[in-house]
Amino acid sequence: MRETLRGIAPLVASPPAFDATRAEHIAAQRFGELGAATELGGERDQNFRIDTDDGRYVLKISNHTDGPETLDVQAEALRHISRTAPDLPVMQPVPTVEGNPWTAVEMDGETHLIRLFTFLPGGSPSGGTLDEDALYEYGGTVARVGRALRGFFHPDARYEVLWDLRYTSDLRELIYAIKDDQRRALAERVLDRFDDRVAPSFESLRAQVIHNDLTLDNVLFDEGKVSGIVDFGDLTHTALVSDLAIALASVMHRCTDPFDAARHVIRGYVEITPLTDSEARILGDLVAARLLSWGVIVAWRSVEHPEKTDHTTTGVEDGWALLQSLERTGLDVVGRRLRTAALSSNVPYPRMEQSELLSRRQTVMGDSPLFYCDPVHFVGGEGVWLFDSAGRRYLDAYNNVQVVGHGNARVADAVGGQVSKLTTNTRYLHEAVVTLSERLLETLPDGLDRVMFVNSGSEANDLAWRLAAAATGRDGAVVSEHAYHGITDATVALSPADWPRKTRPDHVETVPPPARSHHRGAQPSGAEAMTAALDRLGRRGYDPAAFVFDPLFTSDGIFPPNSERLTAMAGRIHDLDGLIIADEVQAGYGRTGSNLWGFQATDVVPDIVTMGKPMGNGHPVAAVATRSDIASVLMDRTGMFSTFGGNPVSCAAALAVMDVIEDEGLLAQTREVGAYLHDGLVDMSTRYDVIGDVRREGTMVGVELVSDEDDWTPATDTAKDVVEGLRRRRVLIGSSGSSDNVLKIRPPLVFERDHADRLLGVLDSVLETECDG
Repeated sequence: MRETLRGIAPLVASPPAFDATRAEHIAAQRFGELGAATELGGERDQNFRIDTDDGRYVLKISNHTDGPETLDVQAEALRHISRTAPDLPVMQPVPTVEGNPWTAVEMDGETHLIRLFTFLPGGSPSGGTLDEDALYEYGGTVARVGRALRGFFHPDARYEVLWDLRYTSDLRELIYAIKDDQRRALAERVLDRFDDRVAPSFESLRAQVIHNDLTLDNVLFDEGKVSGIVDFGDLTHTALVSDLAIALASVMHRCTDPFDAARHVIRGYVEITPLTDSEARILGDLVAARLLSWGVIVAWRSVEHPEKTDHTTTGVEDGWALLQSLERTGLDVVGRRLRTAALSSNVPYPRMEQSELLSRRQTVMGDSPLFYCDPVHFVGGEGVWLFDSAGRRYLDAYNNVQVVGHGNARVADAVGGQVSKLTTNTRYLHEAVVTLSERLLETLPDGLDRVMFVNSGSEANDLAWRLAAAATGRDGAVVSEHAYHGITDATVALSPADWPRKTRPDHVETVPPPARSHHRGAQPSGAEAMTAALDRLGRRGYDPAAFVFDPLFTSDGIFPPNSERLTAMAGRIHDLDGLIIADEVQAGYGRTGSNLWGFQATDVVPDIVTMGKPMGNGHPVAAVATRSDIASVLMDRTGMFSTFGGNPVSCAAALAVMDVIEDEGLLAQTREVGAYLHDGLVDMSTRYDVIGDVRREGTMVGVELVSDEDDWTPATDTAKDVVEGLRRRRVLIGSSGSSDNVLKIRPPLVFERDHADRLLGVLDSVLETECDG
């Protein structure tokens, strides 16, 4: 090992070894402060608390390797902070009796420079004692120190110390000192990752003079509030984001939920200093680098300099444990989670209080509907979690649009990468739209060989209706009793859930969902019901162009169909040369867990398939798949073109969604978690009479609430109270059905067993409150 390694000199030299008596003498003779000295410890320096009649001070005896130029940088930095941010509680230097910033003292042939500082109240908290507000303040304090030092310049500011994350790669020369084989192998992997992902771009990051050691040892707290910022000994000019990474490493190893703690710290930081994309991208790797630096340096010192015991060894085992845990989680996953938290506040609009936001919304948007009596102001998301403006976390068991999870990094990277390159339309050649079309058709039955792109599920269903009407020359439609298929004129007519005053359009008839079982409250449905609906249409002068159905009959109350009954219904339509349209906007993209599309759980083969909502994981993209003979009628008659439909950005999002579903095995996970959730709900139904039925396919779950099982009276008010009660406990679901009495559970496919446990536990608590058991 080269002891000339960059930044290692301050760590090699032995710290001063003054005793308390001499410290008292120096404080009295050189600084005029007479008092008792108590040693406080230190890594390279020696620190004493001096208790005088007038107050407390800290006497700092510097390592002999730190000369006047190093101390001058620190002194000027403190003065700069006092000028630019006088409310920051930084330690203040006390001059000598001669008015100098420090004094020099000889010991064992070495010269040590000594300073006196004001003593700051508070202490170093354990992570578990800090609540959300304290963690938020901690993050904000780290950012404020960086902002206060912005613009500070000193010719000697580039202090070389191995704790600077820019020297992480050099740690490779020290890992021989790690005696544990698993830890040494872990160190190699982290260093390889750092060299590949971080080192090439580190010097291009925003850089300035930073504190470089704002751990929970150096940011003091008193009664949950930041009370002091101490120890500027590692101050140097390096990447600004290092301060945040060091703070995160400090807090994450002390907290039982590292990511939750990190999120609050990040939120506090980015509210003051938003991160750039390049900083956010490597934040997770910088946290790992800091943890590794800690472990490697302590291991090296214990081998090469065992006489140099210092406070850096405290908690190092926890640091190793955290680093191992992060690797088990996956450093890519860790990076995405921290990146999501970091970028959640990088928005091109001002944040405002919820009351102000609600008032302004009502002024410009009128009575545009909102979920819940007490609306939620969300500012970020990650996987199955949503975060409100106060940083509180909500379990999302409702939003199927984000099918592969909120803030999915692969989708975000695909969208960001493509939007920075090209956004055009399908009248130009581009690989993305062709590749996406091919991949979609590969998942569908033979015969469906054409794809048309639009922007939303409503547009997809509108186009599907146009195709059916053109291909059949008819205008009659059959839909389920409480269906919802969109917001255009054509699709509202196909949506009994939204019919104005429940007025049925003449050209539309309805059928009950072909439920698997006829429990109390359900109506039998099948060929007989379809025949009756077609007869009613015929008496009004309409022949069927199409039967349009959601394969899970979601808006009707979630009724996974009986395949035989649904097939018989479709057969009656085909007998009259009508078409079958499967609306997969809610049921598709793996929701059933058995296949990508809901209709594939039955024997029905549609003539047209529509898709939207989850297709882009939040990016607006939708499509219609059909046969070429159907598509050609409309194309030959009027043509069809959507300016934004099938643009490269939308297609990049949709391709990424398909990749994630496949690569992460989300169909199998959906099957497993859906069955687990269903079992828990069925068990719950034995304890609560209000639960009349539990229906599900994959993770599309309907829990029907009834107030009287004999009459099957819908418990509409109870369902509303349960949904609101869950929201108050930070769990999100919705409701469905013609009486709005069916709890609608429809989480992202990344929903796991522990998330299901949380949902079940909170739902149990709410039902106990609302229904008195």
